[in-house]
Formats: sequence, C-alpha cells, structure tokens
Amino acid sequence: MHVSEENRVSLCLILSYLIHISEERKKGRKECILMSQRVKVGIFLDASVVENLRSLIQEKYNKYEKGLLSYEVELALRNWLALHTQAQTTLEIKKPNPTPQVMVIFAQIKENLLHRWYYELKSGQQIPTSQLEEAIMAVRGSDKRTVRKWLRIFNRMGLIKPITSATWEIM
Repeated sequence: MHVSEENRVSLCLILSYLIHISEERKKGRKECILMSQRVKVGIFLDASVVENLRSLIQEKYNKYEKGLLSYEVELALRNWLALHTQAQTTLEIKKPNPTPQVMVIFAQIKENLLHRWYYELKSGQQIPTSQLEEAIMAVRGSDKRTVRKWLRIFNRMGLIKPITSATWEIM
C-alpha cells in the first residue's frame, strides 16, 4: 500500500498531538469533547498505524477500554483541523522538494543497466565505461557531448566516481 508524503505528514502530526495530549492529561488538563451529536464514521487505516495508536493508548491510560480510541482520534483530528483552518495565520504547508532531474535520469540509467547487464547494482559496484555510456545513450541520446555531460554531472553529484579511464564506481 502506497501512502503519500502528505498523508505521512498528517499521520505524524496526529501521533505527535496524541503524545502532547497524553502529557497534558498527566498534568490534569482535559479538553472537553461533547459526547452528544456523535456520528459513526467508517474509515480504512494502515494496520501498523492502528496498532501503534492502540499501544499508545494502552501506555497512556494503563488500560484499553471502550471509547478511548474514538476519544484520542477525535482530539487528533480536531487539532489537525485547527492547524489547517486557522484564519489568523497563513499556514503554508510546503510540499517536499521535487526529485532533482539528475536523480530521475540516473535512476533511468541504472534501470537500463539492470535490464541489459546486471542482476543488481549496489553501492561500490564497478561498471565498465562502455556499458555506462551505452546506458546513457539509450536514455538521453547518442551524441558524445551528451554522454560526456551526463558522466560529468553524475560524477559531480557524487552518484558515480571514476576508478580508471575504463571503469566507474556506483556510489
């Protein structure tokens, strides 16, 4: 199951808020959540998230009883909503930096090498220059200047390093 980066960030916020509330409750402070007007909502969560949440509740209350899971999830969701709907602040959620184009192209080159010559490519593995050049030609074009350019860029970015004039090492 693939979980997007935005969802991971949201889950981390929720779990960190649960830990914060746990500390507040130990100090005797409780947030009031109205028990009326409650609605049952069916959602699907990753099994490990639910397991971690239940173990956190067990540690927090030294028991696991009916209603605690709902209570904690509702607190976390209220906090998440408050963070994302505050009119007083201009909360700007920054998206993670996109993968640099060099990394995308290097991944395509590695995929080509794997498809044509290798079972696996590990850090420290040495590759003949001819095979690396052929993979670059297959992915980016056959002009010698293009091949030289990508070899220089990969070397500068620390993705490969020259061992000899005929061998490169995957970093």
